[in-house]
Amino acid sequence: SKDKSCCELCVHLQPNSCAILESARNPGHTVMFNLQGKVADEETGYAGISKEFVVHVKVRFGLTWRKATIDKGLIIVHLKGMFHHGAIILLNTNHCQALTLRSDGGCSGAGQQQQESYWRVHKIGSGVCMFESVRNPGMYLKIKDGQCNATGTGDEYCHFKIEKNWEAGSVSLESVRSKGMYVGFLPDGQTKPVINIGESNIFFYPQVIKFGWEKPMGTPAETNQEKKDFRKSEHPPAKAQRQTSQRPLVFPPSEEMRNPQGGECPLPSSDEWKVSVLTGSAGAQTNVTLWIYGDGGAAGPITLGKENRKQLFLPRQEDEFQVKLKSIGNIYKIRIELGELLNKQSQWNLQRVTLQHLMSKKTLNFPANTWLSKSDDDRDFVCEIPLVEAGKPIYPIIVYHVYVYTGDLEQADTHSAVYLCIYGKRGDSGLRLLRKSGIPVKFLKGKVNAFEVKAVSLGKLQKVLLRCEANSKSQYWYCDKVIVREDENNSEYVFNCERWLPFMSKGVIHSEIELYPQGKF
Repeated sequence: SKDKSCCELCVHLQPNSCAILESARNPGHTVMFNLQGKVADEETGYAGISKEFVVHVKVRFGLTWRKATIDKGLIIVHLKGMFHHGAIILLNTNHCQALTLRSDGGCSGAGQQQQESYWRVHKIGSGVCMFESVRNPGMYLKIKDGQCNATGTGDEYCHFKIEKNWEAGSVSLESVRSKGMYVGFLPDGQTKPVINIGESNIFFYPQVIKFGWEKPMGTPAETNQEKKDFRKSEHPPAKAQRQTSQRPLVFPPSEEMRNPQGGECPLPSSDEWKVSVLTGSAGAQTNVTLWIYGDGGAAGPITLGKENRKQLFLPRQEDEFQVKLKSIGNIYKIRIELGELLNKQSQWNLQRVTLQHLMSKKTLNFPANTWLSKSDDDRDFVCEIPLVEAGKPIYPIIVYHVYVYTGDLEQADTHSAVYLCIYGKRGDSGLRLLRKSGIPVKFLKGKVNAFEVKAVSLGKLQKVLLRCEANSKSQYWYCDKVIVREDENNSEYVFNCERWLPFMSKGVIHSEIELYPQGKF
């Protein structure tokens, strides 16, 4: 057809891995076939019509174009903007119900598929989004303290990783803050955090109500010509650019990328920064995650990357990104973490990170000259860098010696991954995987494991967060205590645990626990 609008189809995914194709130009009209496989006409009786494609539907989320193609009986549906920033979607749980916000701030998977169940997507980074109620702006889906509801304010507890279930044509939402915990629902529809054990109570069948646009925060700055093309094809009307309510401690979603060197771009706002990352002799070709800490809060995780990772962080190359930072006070440190590497054996020589405030041109320098790797046991894949002023770091990097005591109980040991985050008066160390050079870590009954955590000085320690990601009860772990020693000022902190991880509380399984210094409450 010469009229391309006649060829545009709305794809309605069904929980049984089928799809219904509805005309975008003439709503209510669907593609139908008779029993012989030909397009149905007016003479075809209702009993002889099939409007549902009984084939496996494979959904490719978030691509930059949209159409349906047929390849050897497989309908491949390409959806534009499903989880792009600003999209409005339904998170359907079955044929006629969807995830909805209740009046008490709770959520139910048994809501009606109408406006009260609409969610606005806020893209945080690659594959990470927040979901804000359209009916009640400022209320975000979150997982915190064993609860799953929509009372979030846009902080880190509202960040979810989009996990795609290709065979089922569905997605699952994994908490970034509580890895391994998903948005799930009980038989009565009530939502709760659950572990993925292969059941369908974590499956959502997204339906786009309004498509969003690309360019999440932390994507690379583009050329002037790319910027012009982007504005012509993708930029939404100005009235659609609404500022979301965010706490100052989190990194808010940005509306689009701007070229800091382009003459045609509007003047920068007071919260726009340019991030420059200089690679040394060895590159990584990966997306990396950035956290920025100030004396008034923290921002992150911020993904620095793009779809074609082969062009990122090449040897002797400086990559530039533009981000928006709400006020976090005076910045004093950053943390960088390697993402998934194209070459698993790669080692990245990070030379320097520079932050420049685009309005005032104030520049903050973070010299690193360090190596990051996911394959070399003698090197870490995460590092912290203090701000350097007048040639000196404003805070030193401290080696925290961590001693983890496994209890002397039957089946107390585990092979599961164990993570630790140390909190002090000056922020936190971030969640670190406890691993030891050269030896696979196993926490044995009655034994002590020693680790080192390098971080910019945290000041007086306040607590630690301990997480055990056990996939089965046989791998549950009994931790007796954790001791953290700091050689710099000859201090020692004892954090008693004396319990199993994960543990059950009020019918909910918790994989992490916060521990406070002995004698502190």
